[in-house]
Amino acid sequence: MFSIRELAGWGLIAIALMFVWSAFDFLESQKVVEASVTVFAASFVFRGGIHLVKMATAARVVVEANQK
Repeated sequence: MFSIRELAGWGLIAIALMFVWSAFDFLESQKVVEASVTVFAASFVFRGGIHLVKMATAARVVVEANQK
């Protein structure tokens, strides 16, 4: 159960890194506005992914602590 949430979080982090990579491509072609919008979106996706990974890890720790 926690692994699905954690995998979804890592997937969102990977998507955010792909957004940042595309922002670098925009910057190479002198498209600053498009790059800034892409980085702005990537920051929200990255924060969501980090949140999912943190929640899955915290839930796993709580379940394991209650079992002992």
